[in-house]
Amino acid sequence: MNATSPGLEGLQREIATIDGVALFPGAPLSPRTTFRIGGPAELLVEVGREVALSAVLSAVRAVGVPCFVLGLGSNLLVPDEGLSGVLLRLTGDLAKVRFEGTRVLAGGGVALPRLARRTVSQGLAGLEALAGFPSTVGGAVVMNAGSYGAEICDVLEGVRVVSPQGEARELETGALAASYRTTRLQGSGEIVSLARFRLHPGDAVAGLARIQELNRRRWSSLPSGHPNAGSIFRNPPGDAAGRLIDACGLKGRRSGKAEISPRHANVIVNLGSATARDVLALMLEARRAVEERFGIELEPEIVLAGGLRAAWAEATGSAIPRPAGDPSVSSGR
Repeated sequence: MNATSPGLEGLQREIATIDGVALFPGAPLSPRTTFRIGGPAELLVEVGREVALSAVLSAVRAVGVPCFVLGLGSNLLVPDEGLSGVLLRLTGDLAKVRFEGTRVLAGGGVALPRLARRTVSQGLAGLEALAGFPSTVGGAVVMNAGSYGAEICDVLEGVRVVSPQGEARELETGALAASYRTTRLQGSGEIVSLARFRLHPGDAVAGLARIQELNRRRWSSLPSGHPNAGSIFRNPPGDAAGRLIDACGLKGRRSGKAEISPRHANVIVNLGSATARDVLALMLEARRAVEERFGIELEPEIVLAGGLRAAWAEATGSAIPRPAGDPSVSSGR
């Protein structure tokens, strides 16, 4: 990572004058991801109000510094050298929940598992199946997170988003064009600042029991004991990436301290000191093996941040669609 990105010093001074932000130059990122991999952020900015988010994005846009939105870091691979530019986290008012009868308003920075449990405790049903999904509300909306037959857009009434230019607007759910693991927000560069859910009355005890049962089922199928980012590749139509990788005999394959899990072939685990290069090497090996045997080109489900995107494109000849359409803005759930 360069010592200072062009224009960042002046931008940092400008952002520091915005009410509702906190700046952390050189913040370590490995503790902020479930992979526990990666170097520092050149500048981490915690944003606690929508008006502050608008001001920060407008300032970043004017300078042209790279900008990345960090959620819970659960599907993110950070380069070993870290991330240049500005890394945003939604906090404060943007991580609060408000109840209005069966209507629930949640900031984009709210952890989805926390929201699901809070709604159940309030006697509301509709989010139980997503209680094990390790994402912020904003990240879950952008990718239309789903689990056990339920998708977040099934109970979503609408959202407030902030554009890369800093303009805030309201969108109804229908305008998101939601489909399997995607919405039009994945190509827009817009950040979800608030999500409005319409739930229905439910029994708190039964709801909590369902959450516990679904979480037991979810975690029993995934490796435990080592840091990981969940599913590495998207499932191709009509098949499962894990089955294809397993059929290539790659369970247990290692690169450095990264390993394709012996328990689930679509999960790579950090055995203690894995690097992003180790993980990328295993991803490329799995993709090549599956393509050679089955003629299927696996595409990453995790977000490859910074220079890892270019490294993937160079090695595969296949660019990864940006999670947020502006060239200077990308996001991790």
